[in-house]
Amino acid sequence: MTAITGRPPKKSSADKFLLFYGVIPVFLLCVSLQPSWHQVKSGWADIGMRIQFLWEKVLDWIGDDSFNLYVYGMNGWNIAVYWTIGLAYLVVEMSDWPKWLIRYKIQPTVIIDKKRLTSLFRLTLFNQFFVAIPFSIIGYYVLKFQGTSPPIRELPTFMRLVVNLAIFIPIQEFFAYYTHRMFHHRLLYKWTHKVHHEWTAPIALSAYYNHPLDHLIGNILPATVGASLTNAHFFTTWIWLTWATVRTLSDHSGYHIFTFPSPRRHDFHHLKFTECFGVWGPLDYLHGTETLFRKNLTSLQSNKKIH
Repeated sequence: MTAITGRPPKKSSADKFLLFYGVIPVFLLCVSLQPSWHQVKSGWADIGMRIQFLWEKVLDWIGDDSFNLYVYGMNGWNIAVYWTIGLAYLVVEMSDWPKWLIRYKIQPTVIIDKKRLTSLFRLTLFNQFFVAIPFSIIGYYVLKFQGTSPPIRELPTFMRLVVNLAIFIPIQEFFAYYTHRMFHHRLLYKWTHKVHHEWTAPIALSAYYNHPLDHLIGNILPATVGASLTNAHFFTTWIWLTWATVRTLSDHSGYHIFTFPSPRRHDFHHLKFTECFGVWGPLDYLHGTETLFRKNLTSLQSNKKIH
């Protein structure tokens, strides 16, 4: 695999992270003090009532048994999302169509043979059915043991939803960064995380192509521990895990489409192995594990100006 190509981003992930947790909260505070703020709250309340109505209709249709929702509903939904989007990316990768997507590709063409793809399908399905589902069952009973799980039918307030999602981000970054670095340790890498790095130029479906222990600790745990710690509503967890699934597919796809977070950081990790361990970037910046990545971005930006 050669150097990463494509359009250089304007801001690093660390910059965006600091913007979100620095400037935006101050802005929201200032807006909340304005006389017209009650109109904004009234508008959100109306939207919330509509969503609550639709949510109850959905539960009337699929049922509101919490075990079925957390274990089968959540996993079934994420498996469907993963394979629908992942296979769409695969079709694009193998057919080189549609042509307009080529300008969004940040890596050279990936050679995909049948044997390699079969191995990917087999291990990914194993992780989804025999790692993720048992983990969900255990997680469900942990929530029951805590005894404070919010009622399924009563949606969280908009503010509670936003606060929970905002808390999930740094928690995910913390666990993802340090577990990822742990699996790169020489005592663990050869028999666990090396499997994932067989794809030096990853495709979307390789996101869950991990040793089962690596998938459990490095993928599932960082994405779910925040929901447990904050006692998040099922609806909030569902939104977050949907986002996390789509995000990891994008990070491994090799395509930076529209304004979605750039996969360039994780693509560079597959290229160099020793950089860009986090999801969002601030811990890489703090620990100095994005030095080469930033130099690469600077080089891309310079070439862009020349051409």
